[in-house]
Amino acid sequence: MTSPCPEPSVWLQLVDRQLPEEQAQALRAHARGCAHCQRGLRDTEALAARIAAPLEPASSTDEAVARVLRRVRAGPAEQRARARWNRPWAGGAVAAALAAGLAVLFLRPVPGPPHGEGTALARGTAAASSLGRSVGVTFHTPLTGTTPLAPGAVVPAEAGFGVRYRNVDARGPVFLLAFAQDARGEVHWLHPAHLHEDANEPSVQLEAAPEARTLEEVVVLEEPAPGPLRLVSVVTRAPLGVRDIESLAPEARTPEALRQRWPEASVESLSVVLAGPGARP
Repeated sequence: MTSPCPEPSVWLQLVDRQLPEEQAQALRAHARGCAHCQRGLRDTEALAARIAAPLEPASSTDEAVARVLRRVRAGPAEQRARARWNRPWAGGAVAAALAAGLAVLFLRPVPGPPHGEGTALARGTAAASSLGRSVGVTFHTPLTGTTPLAPGAVVPAEAGFGVRYRNVDARGPVFLLAFAQDARGEVHWLHPAHLHEDANEPSVQLEAAPEARTLEEVVVLEEPAPGPLRLVSVVTRAPLGVRDIESLAPEARTPEALRQRWPEASVESLSVVLAGPGARP
């Protein structure tokens, strides 16, 4: 008697090595005798291989540029008021961002709390996160298009930062917090946009995307400290808020500390160097 075909999400669990060995062997045996499930398993393995591959730069289009211009013109008045469009040194970065089909925001940094105030308890279970296998996040600057920044890259202080991602997770919604921490320990938010100091904006939900997708906003950091800059992404299955990060002392925002705090999350970081105007990554 042939066993019933499993749900499509089970193949991702199999490829992600989340299933007991006995169940995994049974599923593979079923796939060998079922053409439909064999295709499902092959497709899932191909998606997993693509998420592990480097993200390719996206080509800009006239429609993407037009869409961004419409967003800028029609955006909330309050957001436009807080965005500092009149900075002369930002013109090159803004022009490059618009050419790549991206909106640009200038957001205020969030100072870190006094030393030792990070007292919230860890969330989640001790199980190793599988989100890192199914969701990939990279950072880029419009000065070089959407090519991912390399570790140690030198980035001019006037450059904006953008985010690209892939999401082949089939088990439910996933959410992203993305921020930069400068040499003073101050947090500069990339996603979500943090427009009010007393607000607790939620993390951004990532749509399913087997191909690399670029989040539209490019954020120019406001008065960041020159020197080492850490770019951090936190991907979770349940939404967090900006206060979950801001309430932590700077030393509690390291990738290692964040992984301990949220064991179920996928936490990735990239260290670059902020230089004066004119430097290129």
